[in-house]
Amino acid sequence: MQTHCRRIFFRNLALSCSIGVYDHEKANRQQLTLDCDVWALKHPVGTDSLEAVLDYDRIGAILRQAAVGHTNLQETLVDRLIKQIAALPSVVLVRLASAKPDAYPDADAIGIEEWRVGESFSKTFESDD
Repeated sequence: MQTHCRRIFFRNLALSCSIGVYDHEKANRQQLTLDCDVWALKHPVGTDSLEAVLDYDRIGAILRQAAVGHTNLQETLVDRLIKQIAALPSVVLVRLASAKPDAYPDADAIGIEEWRVGESFSKTFESDD
């Protein structure tokens, strides 16, 4: 993967979200942070043009969907977002972690991490065959 991919990452993307199953969580938005790593196929850039790479804004727009509407579970939210990112062109692998830093007073955060193979996974090793 190191020779076939570039890693795009978002660190500590802080969002105000409506997330949780308890009444106090449904009544009040809370902070959610997202960490995301996306391994995308490394095509020869050739030009200094956005069209030659996976646009980070596409990933960011998907991640920011976490702040829209209400989701009961972090598991549901992460699963929904990671599926969309994995479907982007040239994506080989995605790691997405969410964290609720205010959920427990005696912990820095409580969170979920998921990995998913992207639509372009099978293309990763074609040149090695």
